[in-house]
Amino acid sequence: MTLETKYTWEKLVLELKLLRSEDFGSLVPLCIGIQSALWPKDNHETCLRSVQFMGFELLKTCEQKSEAERWEILRSFLFEEKGFQLSSMRPMEVNEETLLMNSVLEDRIGHPLPVVFLLLHLAHFLDLPMALIQARHHFLLKWVRSGKTIYLDLYNECRALNDQELIQVLNRSASNLEVWSSKQLITQYLELLMNSFERSQNLTQLHTVYNLLLQIDETNTSILGQRALLRHKLGFTREALSDLKRYFSFIEKSNAPSELQQCWLELESAPEPPSRGPSELLH
Repeated sequence: MTLETKYTWEKLVLELKLLRSEDFGSLVPLCIGIQSALWPKDNHETCLRSVQFMGFELLKTCEQKSEAERWEILRSFLFEEKGFQLSSMRPMEVNEETLLMNSVLEDRIGHPLPVVFLLLHLAHFLDLPMALIQARHHFLLKWVRSGKTIYLDLYNECRALNDQELIQVLNRSASNLEVWSSKQLITQYLELLMNSFERSQNLTQLHTVYNLLLQIDETNTSILGQRALLRHKLGFTREALSDLKRYFSFIEKSNAPSELQQCWLELESAPEPPSRGPSELLH
């Protein structure tokens, strides 16, 4: 996925569906596309230009440089020259300002995940093959170069770990050195946004995130049930009933959470709602 000045819902959904396992260079453009879907009337030009400028600046600096030199230039550029820092990962302290790419770029501080996305995006620019390891409560990057694997610790400005340090991190994080796929990473990102919007009761944006998660996995019954409840709360009765019908095609009614059973009883016994015109919220 390339950086573009305008996103449509249809284009964003298509890019999510076509996302390849190791297409890590697409994560930042997808984040900006998600941001555009959340606030379609806002101008995201500054965010786009900032990322593009960083990429071109690095490309120029890295001309005729070796792979190892390109990496050290990138690492120094992000954490020393630009001064990017990591914000707290505590659930109650994660909010949209630490997740959205425009805020992360402007404030130079963010949740580790969007910072990793930015690093992977720029590494892709410089032809540096990197991925994020499935390490619990830790952010460890894997870099394969010249037949050698190097592990980089995001919490230490992405400096390489020696063997003993790597073993200690792996023991603490219960990692088996498998890497996250691009789709898994963007799903984690959407789930972080979802949790933030649920806490802040930002219902319009929350509904959009539910929509995107269901585009990635239409059989996600947990999200489907949550969207049904939210649609009912927002007054989209017909759409809430449709979600519940799909939900109960996967889950027995007797096994469903009580709030979903109650919502079903209310909607099923209510008069059929009138049809409504197109709504940007519903996509």
